[in-house]
Formats: sequence, structure tokens, C-alpha cells
Amino acid sequence: MSEPLHEIALPGCTPTPLGHYLKGLGVLRLVSEQADTNARGWWHDDLFHVRSRLDVDALLEFFLEEYRPTPLVAPWNGGSGFYANDRKTGIDALGATEAPRLTHYAETINACRTVHGELDLDGAPKGDEKEHLLLVCRGALPDEVVTWLDAAYVLTNDGPAYPPLLGTGGNDGRLEFTNNFMQRIVEVILADSGEAAPRSRRWLEAALLDVPAHDRLRVSGGTKPVGQFLPGGAGGANAAAGYDGDAVTNPWDYILMLEGALVFSGSVARRRSESGPGLLSYPFAVRTTDAGYDTAAAGDVAKGRAETWLPLWERPARYCEVASLFAEGRASVGRRSARDGVDFARAVATLGVDRGISAFERFGYLERNGRSYIAVPLERWRVPDRPSDSLRLLDEVDDWLGTFERVARRDITPASMGRALRRIRSAMMGVCRHDTPAHWQQVLIALGAAEQAMVRSPRTTVDSRLSPLPSLSFGWVPACDDRSPEFCLALALASIGGEDEVGPLRANMVPLRDWGRYPHFNTERMDEASVVWGHGDLVSNMTAALQRRCMDAKRLGTDDLPLSGMRPARLDDIDAFIYGEADEGRLEALLWGLNAVWPGERAPQEGRAVIPASYALLKLAHLPHALQRSPDATPVELRYDPEVTHLVRAGRMLEATERAAHRLRVSGLPVAIGGVPETPELSRRIAAALLFPISEQAVEALCDHVLLPSQEPQAV
Repeated sequence: MSEPLHEIALPGCTPTPLGHYLKGLGVLRLVSEQADTNARGWWHDDLFHVRSRLDVDALLEFFLEEYRPTPLVAPWNGGSGFYANDRKTGIDALGATEAPRLTHYAETINACRTVHGELDLDGAPKGDEKEHLLLVCRGALPDEVVTWLDAAYVLTNDGPAYPPLLGTGGNDGRLEFTNNFMQRIVEVILADSGEAAPRSRRWLEAALLDVPAHDRLRVSGGTKPVGQFLPGGAGGANAAAGYDGDAVTNPWDYILMLEGALVFSGSVARRRSESGPGLLSYPFAVRTTDAGYDTAAAGDVAKGRAETWLPLWERPARYCEVASLFAEGRASVGRRSARDGVDFARAVATLGVDRGISAFERFGYLERNGRSYIAVPLERWRVPDRPSDSLRLLDEVDDWLGTFERVARRDITPASMGRALRRIRSAMMGVCRHDTPAHWQQVLIALGAAEQAMVRSPRTTVDSRLSPLPSLSFGWVPACDDRSPEFCLALALASIGGEDEVGPLRANMVPLRDWGRYPHFNTERMDEASVVWGHGDLVSNMTAALQRRCMDAKRLGTDDLPLSGMRPARLDDIDAFIYGEADEGRLEALLWGLNAVWPGERAPQEGRAVIPASYALLKLAHLPHALQRSPDATPVELRYDPEVTHLVRAGRMLEATERAAHRLRVSGLPVAIGGVPETPELSRRIAAALLFPISEQAVEALCDHVLLPSQEPQAV
């Protein structure tokens, strides 16, 4: 008969802080390797669970009486216990022990001392001497230590590289992990006999079962024996009543979290997309991203050590499966590996990571207390039930964004570009979490703000050889479309022109040399005369663009005004704009991003807008083509009168509408009204609204509004 299995929830092993997450991994690894090879572990309700032949009492007895600590040593570090002025409490006791469960530790310590003697080291090595010691350790130390060495450092063609989880080879500033580990071991296990120390059980129950233990070690003098892993127990300023607090630690917390850290192992990978020496690759680790969390600061990227996205899985798994998960713990975006937190979020949303993971706990190793690094829990990311195909759209800006980021991160770059970059990163993180039009619009707005920042910093743009946003596919339109007037009107403006010498509306906003699939700035003349979009409000900029485009048509001698668009605006939306019911700030922000998007062609379904007669008269006088009142009617060629545009821009609405009505009459159209006066503010908005392209159906509606019943026009 097989032994019964016991499921144990460990309240002391939670996803945050980092040390408690690592404890869970440590428990599963040690139980599987030393007690029950069939043990399984998983996360549920924010607690780590273990299923094995051990019940709670047997689990405690295993750690108290049978557990064989992994011999963690770092003879390359100052403070590791191997040098004259180092703390010797733990290393001397373990180096002299004959207790069976600790003899392997003694052998490892003595092997390190032998290596030191052979290399004639009197103090902690540096530079090439340290690199040589790291290499020698891999061949001279017992096999049991290799897993620790893999987690602590990796030797590359460029020298040693240090995974972020264990600082710089097992130390973080003045805190040396392995020496503290040995001190904690002799606090819970008597080195002379190998038996559990008197207080060890209470500490263990607190570490695993979250049973209160009021006699935890309290360390004074500024040391922080828990380092970055358990910030709440590190002590320091404001950590307790008074000016400074002592560090408080549970020895078993420290022991088990370092044992859990061994589940991670570094490797060297050469990415196909990059040439040169090997790059450090580490499970679920990427570069720091200053986006996606409330405490994000501009300096986090420069000062942050890295990010780790730690997986949470809800299906019971053997340790060999968990180890395999971490060994293959890579996230991919398209054909490349994820480089930073935004890439990892994209990989999670598109299931570009190992399946079976329900969520990730995101940690950043950030400077948060002087120059000390702290493993800050940033947020939790759920793996979606179904992948989001629309997130592939972000691939279209990858190359452009990489170039922009390199420039925006420089100290000499204008702050506006840095702000634009952080805004892009935050928006991308948002859309990875919530695949909705509102969040996609935030991405588009952020991209447009970056292009706007480049236009307003011409010297940096030219010197850094930055490019405008690349041409984006039609897929961005349905992803962003919330059917709001602001989006529809911005899309209509962005769809204007592009095939003639005048160019698209974007050419009136950005100094372009060309406007094809890969547009370029006109670096020879960033103050291009055709760029009339300035720092003023949206209405003023639209009116300036209208007059400029009409003037360019006159200069080029063309009869058609460059005001047609592939995505006409609805009269209902234009009416909302004229009467100030649209959010102009959002409209303009969307326009900057939509300028790069292929809009596709579609005629809108017109509603029943009560459009001002003044707008109808003026728009009929500003059509980009011959006026055709109905499908069966004969097209009427209307000669453009630039004076109408001048008058309407000047706010002289009565004169402008009278002149427009006259132009329609001399073209043989039966105009039903004459000049129409308007208030100055409404006149400004009507003038700007003339820039919106409209559909043939809308033209018919305007004709019905200001013309007499349909009849064939008579030549005059």
C-alpha cells in the first residue's frame, strides 16, 4: 500500500516579498531532493502549497533533524569569511564540524581554503585575479556547489556576469550573502552535534506556518542580514519608533530563501538578432522599465539592476518540472527575446511564455534607500485565458522605438523626449493588461506625443538622425476605434491627401522629406514653410492648415483642392465639433498618432445633424472636386475663390458666406439663402471645420440644406 499524501498550505510562503516567494521554492527543492522525490508544489490563494508523504509535523522534523544545507560559499568576496577581518562565527564552526549532516559543508570550506593557499591570496581579489579565482572554483569545488555557482555568476567572453537575484556574485554592497547564510545555519543547527538548536523549531514554525515568534534575531549596528529580499526586516531609518530601527530576521527565512534562489541558474545565450559576445540570459529576468507601477521614477532605468517576473502556477508540479520551467524561463516578442518589462508584458499577453503559468509577480531591483537595492514588488500580471492577436501591432514600432529610446535616455536630450518615452512605455504596459480601444488610444497618443517632441526639438532630431513614426497598418484603426466623435474626426483629418505635391495633412504638421512607408524628416530644413501647425489651439492650427493647403493648390495651378480624405467625417461629428461638444485636446492628441496609420476607405453612415447654414455654404465652396448634387446630376465645376478662405479665417462670416453664395450662383446652382452672420467664436470653429473631408452623401445633405429643389443648373 502506498503512503498517504498530505497537502500543506504554507502561510509563510507568499508571492511577496521576494524572500517569501523564494522560501516556497526552497521548501519544494529540499523536500524533493532530500525527503520525497514525488513531492509537488503550487500556488493557490497567494500561498505556496506542498503535497508529499510528509504531514506538517514530519515536514518540520525533516528540516530540524535531517535537512542538509547546500554548501553556499563565495571565496571571491570580501566579507565571505575567508579573509582576515571577516566575521568568522559561522564559517569556523562549519569548517570544524564532524556532524554528518554538515560534513559536506566542512569539505567545501576546506576546499576553498586550499584554493586560496594555492593561489596565495591574502585578501579579496579584484580584476583579472578575481576572474581567475572564479574559473578555478568551478573546477576545484565539490559538485554540490556547482548549482550555487551557476546561480551566483556566469563566465562570459567579456568576463564574469552576475545575475540580478544574488547581487554581484553573492553580495549586495557591504552585505555578503554566504557568510550570513553560514551564521544563520549555526543558529538553527548545532555545529558540534548536528541537532536542532533550542529555538530552531519556533523560528521554523514562524517561517513556514506564520506562527508568531517573538524571539527573532535582532541585529544592531547598521547591518542588514536580509538584504534586498525582505525589505520589511532590514531595519534602518524610519523602520521603528525613533530615528533608526534594528534589523530583525528569522534565521529560517534567510536559509530557505537562499536555498530557493538555487532554482535559478544563469546561462550564456547568443541572440540571433545581435552579433558580438554572448549575453547573460537569466530566468524571467529583463532590463528595468520605468513604467507600469505607481512608484515609477525617471531614474529607475539608470539605477535599477533589473526586473524579475516570477511565475505563479496553480497546477501541482514536481520539482523537476519547476526546475525545467525556470531553466527555459524565457519570454519572446516575435522572433526575439524580451529585453525589458514592456516586452515581458507583451509576451505574457500573447502567451509567448511557458504555458501552465497563471500569473507573474513582477519585482524590480531598485535603489530606494540611499544606494541600497531593494527587491520592490511592482505588480501582478495575469496570464490571459486567450492570447491577444492585436498586440502584434506593437511589433510595427519596435525598430523605431529602439532608436528613439537610445536618444531619449541620454542626459543631454530634451526632457520632453524622455517624458514621451515613459508615456509610451506606460501606455504599452496598459494595453498589455487591458486590450481595449481606450488603452490602444493611449498608445497612439503617446506615439504621437513623441513625434511632436521631435518636431519641437529639431537640433536633437537632426543630430541624432531620428525618424518620424513609421507607417502603421490598418489594424490600428479597429483596435483604437471607440466610435467617439474625437476618434472619428481625428481619423478623418489624418486621412487627408498624400498623393500630390501638397502631401498629407501630416506634411503641414511635420517637416517631411517624403511621406511613404518609411517617412523621413526634412533635415535640411526643419522649419519647412508648409508646416503651419504650431503651439496654438486646435481651431487655429486647423484653419492655418486649411488656408495653406488651398494656397498651395492655387500656387500649383490645380483645380482640385487638396482636402479629400479616405475616411470622411460624419456631419453629426462635425456638428459636435462646431458647437464645442468634442474634446479638442484628445482629438488633436489622437491626430498626431493617427497621422502614421493607414486609415482604409469607408464612407460613414450619415445621421440627422442640424448643420449651420453658414458651414454648408462655405463647405460647398471648398469641395476638393466637382459638386454633384445627386448620383444622376451633372457635376458642376466650382472655381476656388481664395478670398472666401481669407474672409472666413478673419472671422468676417457675413462677407465670407455672401461671397460663397455668389460663387455657387455663378456656377449655376440655385442658392436659397444669402450671407449668414455668426458670432466670432462660432465663426472660428466653422472655419476650422472646413478642413474635415466629407462624403458624397454628406455633400447631398448640404445641398438640400442651402440649395433650392434639385434642377439642372443653367450656365451663366
